[in-house]
Amino acid sequence: MDKFSEFLPPIFGVLFLLIIWFVIRRILASISDKINNAEVYKEDTLKVLEEIRNELKELNRKNSSN
Repeated sequence: MDKFSEFLPPIFGVLFLLIIWFVIRRILASISDKINNAEVYKEDTLKVLEEIRNELKELNRKNSSN
């Protein structure tokens, strides 16, 4: 029993570091996902705006030719 109590502090220390590492990893993964989603949203928005611009150009050509 005495030997077991000698190993408790290092075991708890390693367990604590693993928990901290896991939490920090989850936070960074969440931040990374939000950044990636923002970039995808930005790209999608730009594509939609380009399509709208192209449609407006076509409408303008049709109206100017009439």
